[in-house]
Amino acid sequence: MSLGGIGRSSWYAPACNGEVSWSGRGSPPNCETTYFSRPSPRAITFQPDIYDRVLEALPEDRDLSILDVGAGEEDFSRKLKDAGYDQVEACDYVEEGFCCPDIPFDQANLYEALPYPDDHLGCVVSVEVIEHLENHLAFLRELVRVTRPGGKLIITTPNVMSLSSRWHFFLYGYYDCAPLPLLPHQEDWYMQHLNPISMPMLLYHFERNRAQLIDLRTNRLRTGSRLMRPFLGPLMRLCLRKRLLREKYAQRREVFDEHLSWVLTGANWLGRITMATTGKRP
Repeated sequence: MSLGGIGRSSWYAPACNGEVSWSGRGSPPNCETTYFSRPSPRAITFQPDIYDRVLEALPEDRDLSILDVGAGEEDFSRKLKDAGYDQVEACDYVEEGFCCPDIPFDQANLYEALPYPDDHLGCVVSVEVIEHLENHLAFLRELVRVTRPGGKLIITTPNVMSLSSRWHFFLYGYYDCAPLPLLPHQEDWYMQHLNPISMPMLLYHFERNRAQLIDLRTNRLRTGSRLMRPFLGPLMRLCLRKRLLREKYAQRREVFDEHLSWVLTGANWLGRITMATTGKRP
């Protein structure tokens, strides 16, 4: 596939000199000014509080090497530097949109191998990217590959497992993070939520790639989910446990118990954004 790097703000360059912006078409503007002489990069996401919550999930070691995958306008990369992390790298499909000279940037097609060696980074972060990609397995395999054994991988994506999201899908047949039919001929088709992913599928991909989920959190609790939980929560918990804990599934018990321990959490049932932190196994 020829396109990639469809992260939270790809193909949209920040203003340069406070005057010119670039839509990603034609020649980019001159971005020779330093970061501090232009406006701060935009956070193009429908949940801008995600970044602060991701910072809370990061390891405390400020000397850790961190890669921001799908960096877009480098808003989160800049937040990492401002938080004291000195070894920050970034990658995305379009280099011209990344005007931050003090952060190393690599052009990367997120449908192909990332331009980093195996076991290269202490922490890899991808904020609101995976739902834009067609091939989840290949993408997550690459993120785990470039992470060191014992290192962390942090993924955020819209939570399609919350009670509010399930209710929306029941009523309309569309995920609430993609509430209308996708437009196949839209020029920036990759900016749409092409392929939302659920918590069980994230668990599957993590386990397939020697990564273990160690933390699950969210940016905020949804009011609708909190209102529905007293009525639907006990029934859904009972049904899921009854289904997965059947005697005929005894040989799969370890895997099923792992799923139950995460799927039935408040972050998964009530949260707006799924924020999953994994550790890479040796």
